Amino acid sequence: MKRVIINFHGLGTMPDHVDAGEANVWCADPALYADLLDETREEAAAQQLEPLITFDDGNLSDIEIGLGPVTERGMRAIFFPCAGRIGQRGYLDGSALREVVSAGAEVGSHGWSHTDWRRASPEVMRQEVVEAKDRIEQAAGAPVTTVAIPFGSYGRRVLKDAAVFRTVYTSDAALADADAWLQPRFSYVRSWSRGSVRRVLADSRRPARRLRQNLAMTFKRLR
Repeated sequence: MKRVIINFHGLGTMPDHVDAGEANVWCADPALYADLLDETREEAAAQQLEPLITFDDGNLSDIEIGLGPVTERGMRAIFFPCAGRIGQRGYLDGSALREVVSAGAEVGSHGWSHTDWRRASPEVMRQEVVEAKDRIEQAAGAPVTTVAIPFGSYGRRVLKDAAVFRTVYTSDAALADADAWLQPRFSYVRSWSRGSVRRVLADSRRPARRLRQNLAMTFKRLR
């Protein structure tokens, strides 16, 4: 079965602690967020896809705005905080992560400090993978078996380091095979509006688009 994964980086008014460069991936309109959830659920049902919603970075808005609508709709969701930001101003703390788990959602890892893993030394990667996993498990009070690669930047070495996880999520903008270890996601961008999920799904099914994405993902896995 194919899976459609829609990823968000932040919701509502963007706080001042967030880098201005994040504005392009920050969904400022909670009503649009809710509409995109409905659209994802409807398109998944119509196209026999499994829907999944993910949240990267661990912003406080994930629980203030993001959690309620996905649980109300009975949609599966995974929250990917950065371990080094847990409890910092504007980010989820241990109590919030445990609330996510209690609501029936999953907590994964987004590394420690949101660095580019392809450029990280072995020592840094140990912190990004092993220490981050341990820290998030302690904070959430639940096992961490999934990871979302920061910046979607990966290659052979990164995937080898990420082998400790059951599932690895990327930013490759394609449908995922539900049982695959490596799972591409579609990420919200500021240009999205009502109907955007339908449009990106239609585009992803075009033969030329699928071929380009498959080649790009194969290249990344081997580089």
